[in-house]
Amino acid sequence: MPFSIILFSILLPIFALAAAPLPLMPMPKQIEMGTGTLTLNSEVKIAVHGFGSQRKAFQLARVAKYFERIAGKPIALRVVEGEKADLTIRVKQAETQLNMPQLGMPEDYTLNIDKNGITLLATSVFGAQHGISSILQLATVDPLNPLSFPYTSITDAPRFTWRGLLIDSVRHFMPIATIKRQLDGMAAAKLNVLHWHLTDDQGWRIESKVFPKLTKMASDGLYYRQSEVKEVIEYASLLGIRVVPEFGMPGHASAIAVAYPELMAKVKSYKMERHWGVFKPLLNIANPEVYVFIDNILAEMVSLFPDSYLHIGGDEVEPAHWLENSEIQAMMLQHQLKNGHDLQNYFNIRVQKLIAKYQRTMMGWDEIFHPALPKDILVQSWRGHDSLNAVAKAGYAGILSTGFYIDQPQYSSFHYRNDPLPEKPQINLTQPRVMSLAFTVPRLKGSAIEGELVVLGEQVLIKLNSNLHQLVKTDKPITRETQQFIATMDSWMGPLQFEFNRTINGGAVMIGNSRYPLTITSISNPAPVNVSASLSRDNHALILGGEATIWSEMVTEHNLDVRIWPRLFVIAERLWSAQSLTDSDAMYLRLEHISDFSHRVIGLKHKVQQRLGFNSLISTTLGESERIKTLELLTHIAQIVEPSHYYTRHHIKFLQDEYHQRAPLNRFVDYLGVESRQVRELDQLVERFIAGDVAALIQIEKQLQHWQMKLQDASLLRHRPELTEVHATTLKVLQLIELSQHVLEVCKGALQPSQTSNLNQQLLALQSLTDEIVITGIYPMRTLYLHCQSVNKH
Repeated sequence: MPFSIILFSILLPIFALAAAPLPLMPMPKQIEMGTGTLTLNSEVKIAVHGFGSQRKAFQLARVAKYFERIAGKPIALRVVEGEKADLTIRVKQAETQLNMPQLGMPEDYTLNIDKNGITLLATSVFGAQHGISSILQLATVDPLNPLSFPYTSITDAPRFTWRGLLIDSVRHFMPIATIKRQLDGMAAAKLNVLHWHLTDDQGWRIESKVFPKLTKMASDGLYYRQSEVKEVIEYASLLGIRVVPEFGMPGHASAIAVAYPELMAKVKSYKMERHWGVFKPLLNIANPEVYVFIDNILAEMVSLFPDSYLHIGGDEVEPAHWLENSEIQAMMLQHQLKNGHDLQNYFNIRVQKLIAKYQRTMMGWDEIFHPALPKDILVQSWRGHDSLNAVAKAGYAGILSTGFYIDQPQYSSFHYRNDPLPEKPQINLTQPRVMSLAFTVPRLKGSAIEGELVVLGEQVLIKLNSNLHQLVKTDKPITRETQQFIATMDSWMGPLQFEFNRTINGGAVMIGNSRYPLTITSISNPAPVNVSASLSRDNHALILGGEATIWSEMVTEHNLDVRIWPRLFVIAERLWSAQSLTDSDAMYLRLEHISDFSHRVIGLKHKVQQRLGFNSLISTTLGESERIKTLELLTHIAQIVEPSHYYTRHHIKFLQDEYHQRAPLNRFVDYLGVESRQVRELDQLVERFIAGDVAALIQIEKQLQHWQMKLQDASLLRHRPELTEVHATTLKVLQLIELSQHVLEVCKGALQPSQTSNLNQQLLALQSLTDEIVITGIYPMRTLYLHCQSVNKH
């Protein structure tokens, strides 16, 4: 029997952090700190005005549960009316029955905490609930008082009206309890849209009583009953969260093909799709029965989903089956349609009219955008800021998802910089062209990334694939004679750090923590430089916000929280808080507290899932003491390494023929957090040393010694097949520590560069692009070595 997992920690009290007096996330619009603390005892008197009875009962139970978890003991809430309350909540627009959240609902609130108690005022119940979330984050305990709150005055409202999370329940099915837990977290983060991805190639996950074969033949029995869907929608509405369903069409339709092949452009027998990727089955858009099918599905689904938006997907349409169909060929001639994009727009126009018939607004991915569509649609962009800006300039509303794809391991600081309305840098296109070069970055799966770099005067710009040119930062001024330099930028893949070496026509690029090779070629006819233009004020208003996405190819219910939390709080802050809030170091300090808060108080399972996952890898034949030591060792290793970033791991799984629904996701790497705090601290120490702080070298040495001490029991990992990969990684970490000692000696001047000429190659050799676990500490130590080597040479 597995040994205990220490689940009782959820009831331990939350103590105030001296380093973060107001560890709120998202950070409010305006805060005024007072001097003093309000303390409450084990009975809290509360007055609630303006909530409907159902919401009032729900929120009182929620607050009582969370107060108990914060205090570590029961806290009684006593509702009062005529007497003084410790906590008063007052809503201007009183709710008489359960209000359903909708786009544009008032979400503002003001909160005042002083010696007289806590007063929360809001225009609507939804703003009041955001205020409750702030109260919960502010609550702490001390040895003498169950609950303490700092004297504070907060005025708050969101920057964007659309702040969402897409959950993919298709690739891997997510139980109702899992969905509700994410809703709890979303409410704590002040998010207001659950985008529920319910149909795709790998399954149809919602009951249809009109078309029962959809779940009978294309769900593997894993789908949501209509009663369960209603349960989720009601739960979400009580938390102030809208539920927007997505029914993919005309592509991503393999599940429909299994159940109703007669509706497809290529009529044949279809089997359930088990692999991940983009597939060819498409609805036959020349068949009138397809529109009858869609109309009937819409009629059924809008009776379940009250939100005014309905998502049709519309992405990644591979038109081959359309172009091979004689009916569709005839339709193309009749309507003068030239290609697959014209065909999709013809389909979208017809579907939009059906959706509008049910008083809903059509929503879809970038590919649905076409100037022939009515303006009252919403475009969700996975293609990036250039695409989103084009949508807004054409007068259409849009939201950003590029840069918020949290199924990809990416750094929280990258998400934090990813603004739906980024400030445009000033670029002078009249400057003389100093240099132009092309480069290619091969990927493990799919086509290579093609790039161009151009130097205009002192400005350096990079263009990737079909995107516009983007201003980048470099480590030095670039001239025609410059042979080696570093350039950094953000992209849809994550943060990029290019190392260009013109002497060998090559180099590398770090995509997050994954190092890809690149080759440089000359350009005979460089592309004209095109940069993104600023949006007008009216166009700005059309960008409504953003959505994080958790696609589930590499995620199951058992590690979903590990991937989402606490990172989603960072994205929530970017969508809620001021654009000027950009200090990543301060963000990370608050994120540490919020991670603990959301685990202990809200009940999110990112810490529990990791611990359970690691525990499942440990042999049950070991004694209790060895099992505890092994779990501690795995936990220490997890604090040093990271999963490969971007879609590198997806591509590795493809190469291993494990990129499919039946591939197990139960290895060490599946439970790793996406970023290592200890490596980030190491990186900061290296930056400090390079900037002139000599004492930072001592701290680096202490960090390495700490790692070495924690990994001294690495032999515990040898005897379990499931831990073979972790054992090999741990041995490489120990090699890194050994090589790092040589780096420190170089920096101290005890070793000359000639004595360590292979050190750079030795460090890089510790990591392969096809490794799913990344020893990220290699790269700050390599940076330190290259700096000290350069200094010593001069």
